[in-house]
Amino acid sequence: MNNQSSTQKPINFLRWLLVLALCIGLLPAITPAKAAPSGWSSAGSLATARQEHTATLLNNGKVLVVGGKNTGALNSAELYDRATGTWSPGGALATARSNHSATLLLNGKVLAAGGYSGSAALANAELYDPGTDTWSAAGAFTTARYHHTATLLPDGRVLVVGGYSGSAAISSARLYDPATNTWSSTGALNQARYYHAAVLLPNGKVLVAGGYNGASALTSAELYDPTTGTWSNTGLLGVARLWHSATLLRNGLVLAAGGRNATSSLSSAELYNPATGTWSATGILATARCLHVAALLPDGKLLVAGGLLIGPGHLSSAEVYDPSSGAWSSAGALGSARIFHTATLLPEGSLLVTGGYNSSSSTLSSAELYNPASGLWSTTGSMTTARDLYSATLLPDGRVLAAGGYRSGYLSSAELYDPTTGAWSATGSMAQARNNHTTTLLPDGKVLIVGGYDGTARLSGAELYDPSTGAWSATGALITARQSHTATLLPDGRVLVAGGNSQVGDLSSAEIYDPVSGTWSATGSMATIREDHTAALLPNGKVIVVGGTSAGIQLSSAELYDPASGAWSATGSSSIARERHTTTLLPNGKLLLVAGYSGGSQLSSAELYNPVSGIWSATGSLATAREHHSATLLPNGQVLVAGGYNSGYLSSAELYDPASGTWSVTGSLATARERMPATLLLDGRVLVAGGHGSAFLSSTELYDFGLGYSAAWRQTINGPLPTLKLGDQLMFTGAGYRGAPYNEASAGGTNTSASNYPLVQVYRLDNEQVQWLLPDPAQPFSVMSFASQPLQNWQAGPAQVTVFVNGIPSQSAFVNVQPWGVYLPLVVK
Repeated sequence: MNNQSSTQKPINFLRWLLVLALCIGLLPAITPAKAAPSGWSSAGSLATARQEHTATLLNNGKVLVVGGKNTGALNSAELYDRATGTWSPGGALATARSNHSATLLLNGKVLAAGGYSGSAALANAELYDPGTDTWSAAGAFTTARYHHTATLLPDGRVLVVGGYSGSAAISSARLYDPATNTWSSTGALNQARYYHAAVLLPNGKVLVAGGYNGASALTSAELYDPTTGTWSNTGLLGVARLWHSATLLRNGLVLAAGGRNATSSLSSAELYNPATGTWSATGILATARCLHVAALLPDGKLLVAGGLLIGPGHLSSAEVYDPSSGAWSSAGALGSARIFHTATLLPEGSLLVTGGYNSSSSTLSSAELYNPASGLWSTTGSMTTARDLYSATLLPDGRVLAAGGYRSGYLSSAELYDPTTGAWSATGSMAQARNNHTTTLLPDGKVLIVGGYDGTARLSGAELYDPSTGAWSATGALITARQSHTATLLPDGRVLVAGGNSQVGDLSSAEIYDPVSGTWSATGSMATIREDHTAALLPNGKVIVVGGTSAGIQLSSAELYDPASGAWSATGSSSIARERHTTTLLPNGKLLLVAGYSGGSQLSSAELYNPVSGIWSATGSLATAREHHSATLLPNGQVLVAGGYNSGYLSSAELYDPASGTWSVTGSLATARERMPATLLLDGRVLVAGGHGSAFLSSTELYDFGLGYSAAWRQTINGPLPTLKLGDQLMFTGAGYRGAPYNEASAGGTNTSASNYPLVQVYRLDNEQVQWLLPDPAQPFSVMSFASQPLQNWQAGPAQVTVFVNGIPSQSAFVNVQPWGVYLPLVVK
């Protein structure tokens, strides 16, 4: 390890023990890092190995890793993008620092304060702006310090407490005010300390517990009252501890776990009750540990990972604490044993662990992910009519419209699924029975149904469904009757219909529907006739069509439609010709092509299309080859593929992780089925209904990603949201945007940055485009409101907005995003 100042007694004493253990053979032989078991997976590597750094979740969904130490203190920063699973350089600090604190402010900026330069303690601070990827000065807090804690207060100020000056423990505390970019003094601790833990309590006070005063580990704990700026003593810990974790649980109690005392690591844990000001013992860890990380998972359980067991050495094990039973259980093991690492809860509920130091005397660049999700299906109310080859459309009010299809005859009926009751009910019937048609949710909230087949002929007729009345009405007919075509909502509100099959064969023609006039007009034709292809609106506003068949021959070709010119152009071809596949736009902007049918057999392969280069590349293959399956982009950025056909109907389901490019098996459907739509509901679940299996099906199932949180913990959005124009701010109110209440997702130590703030995601319904919205610096978010920076670089169309806090998604709200200067009325029942 690197040399430290001789005044850093706890660190030097610990390192002396480690050297002694190595010399007498107490530590095991050094072996290569093992592959992470179930639950843990690689998250790539930092460009620079580092320990004693910070990791902070930003409002744009990325994680900012700052500073730390390698051969010396570092001024570099890196950004982790969960959507791509990649690391990229971030703006460099003006001052290299380790053992500092990092706090995300209410305006979306990050405050890096204090730390150790490699030769001295630091008194200065810097602000990171994610919009510009730059740092600026944030004043000084008089007393240089490191090994302190920093806590974001409910009013947006940051409380910096205690620490080490380089020669002594510190009792002073300082307040940073983002509004003025200045520091001010506040009441001093009754006991100077560092290596302590600090937790924001539900009542707004800050609990500081344990630590080290330069001579011994502490049992004392204190409370800071922001209204008076004073400290008061509270109940003593049952065991003196430093290098421990302290985390606010969802029951309002604080769990202090592990740490070390004068001579050894601790396995004990205890609970602090703010109502009584007392500590009580709870379940004992299976492995004593200090210098570990801790994070509150979405299900309310606490995960601790890694750390040090003085004597045997560095730990890779992880454990989970269940507040309902007070017991600990195994959570697998990290791929690398580590201390001085970080843990950051990501928006979708997984945990990112970065860097640190291990027993091979090396600073680590590796990062790992822990996924607590289980992924389960449950049955819900059955459809009123079994139906196959029908369409399903999410309506603005959260209900799902199922229309048409086939069941021993072609159907004109339609029905509605209500997620709040789990029941289906009949709604108005179409004038024309049809299957193999398309439906498109229009900007005004109506649903356009186009073409299809009625058992005798391909159809040119189109109808509009009005959710406010439950009735269908005729609109302009297609120029060319067709089935097995695609329909894509363009950013200007028009609908592009392309290809398909007519009475005389496959089509290359395309048409545009204008919802204002209710008429169709011809547009440029594709170079290749095709049916059973897929189409997707890309982030650049162009539409890509992929694969399908042409006169019975599977296609690998792809074409791009430019709405500005009305012309098609060739783009890269996929490596395998296929039909009956799916395409899904990923959060990283690439298009995922999955499975399908080619040359007499089902496919398990998947490919990625890069709109920038126009090139396809292979990605991980499914465990099970399939066609006629469903594919759904989940709020966590993964893709759920379910059901389909392969020498029989399939019930299996798999998850694609864009970050790793790999698939994993998830829970299976109760009923094997193919040719069924899958709909992402506003509550984050996926609805799969009907289709065909051993018979035509009416059964319905719901997929839950399986984070295990209570519905009472979810934040809310007051909706429906008003129509939004590109360039406008997204503004809304609700509740729970600072947790339930003020729950911090990570333990309150020096290098852990609690993610107790909302991250807001907008998700376009027609093409799955995703964007994280940064808060307006002039209107910091509160417990009950959020205002974004202007919405830009976005394709207009119906979308849903979701607020993530501490890994838990809200019930989403529908928002209609219109092009510049264009407003269309939205009807919500």
